[in-house]
Amino acid sequence: MYVIIVAALMAVPGPAFAADPMTLAVDARDATHNILHVRMTIPVHPGPFTLVYPEWIPGEHGPTGPINSLAVLRVSANGNAVPWQRDFVDLYAFHMDVPAGTSALDVTFDQLIASQDPMATPNLLILNWNRALLYPAGSKSDDVSVKPSVTLPAGWEFGTALAGAQRTGDTVSFDRVSLTTLVDSPLDAGHYFRRIALLESPHFSNEIDLFADQARDLDVAPAIVQDYKNLIAETDALYGARHWSNYHFLLTLSGKIPFQGI
Repeated sequence: MYVIIVAALMAVPGPAFAADPMTLAVDARDATHNILHVRMTIPVHPGPFTLVYPEWIPGEHGPTGPINSLAVLRVSANGNAVPWQRDFVDLYAFHMDVPAGTSALDVTFDQLIASQDPMATPNLLILNWNRALLYPAGSKSDDVSVKPSVTLPAGWEFGTALAGAQRTGDTVSFDRVSLTTLVDSPLDAGHYFRRIALLESPHFSNEIDLFADQARDLDVAPAIVQDYKNLIAETDALYGARHWSNYHFLLTLSGKIPFQGI
């Protein structure tokens, strides 16, 4: 059985963004079939414009963005289709002309999350946000703000370090964050879920968000939980400070997803 551990750190609040945020809605109800349906609203000005798909991926330290997993890309403005042209050299870039009178583009596409490494099983999902978004070319990720949300299969729970989670039915929305923070805050979700509290205090919390393909795999030995609790005390002693307020270990137990983590 593979164990995938992702440590997610909640960033401290940054400065307010002047521009309207991109909205990113990921429909993961077909995740069990390894398909994500993505809908975005991207603020723009009329004229030549280029969208790019993330290429350089943190944790992988290379140009490994799975562009070949992007499918059915459609762009529209005010209800009318906007033609786009893929760059002849940079296959991660999509060029278009934004019509006059347009303040935002509506963008939809599908992300095929099994085309390289499978990221889902019938009972769980690993959502690395960088696989499910586009953003304006030439932007610094710190300067791009995003209002993300995800719609989960019925009955699934989720774990992430993203703040401000508000759940309505199976849709969960989060606070506005920078693109940097979003990509650095993966989300796990699944049918079989267990939260294991490691530290709870007035100013700090630390937990394991555990997802598994089978209910019995959520039964973690108390000695292993104690090892994680000891880890917090040991890092306190080593560093002398905590550079986090809310820390999530995202732990996924599956024999169908290869070892990985961002």
